[in-house]
Amino acid sequence: MNCTWGYTWHGRYLYHSWFFWLLVIVTLVTALVCLWSYLHRKQQPSCPCCHSQVDEVYMRCPECGEGLKSHCPGCHHIVNNSWQCCPNCKKTLQPEMEKEPPTAGTLPA
Repeated sequence: MNCTWGYTWHGRYLYHSWFFWLLVIVTLVTALVCLWSYLHRKQQPSCPCCHSQVDEVYMRCPECGEGLKSHCPGCHHIVNNSWQCCPNCKKTLQPEMEKEPPTAGTLPA
């Protein structure tokens, strides 16, 4: 079936016009946006204790009550409990492992 311009629907007009390439670009951009939003949703954090999904802003897990964040003792900014130091004031957050006391059978030097 020919149209009034002399092109067929499966011929030159559809594959070589600006409209075809516009459709291709819009389809690719839409697919990339959908893929990005899907991957962004998959990266939602989970509780380290019960592994339930939590929001990034939660201070405690609503399922088990595990503390997810706390306040820095130096600058009082909110920090994750898994961090070793505060990114704002560089204060150490985790107490260093205390040395084990000597056992009963050994004498201190």
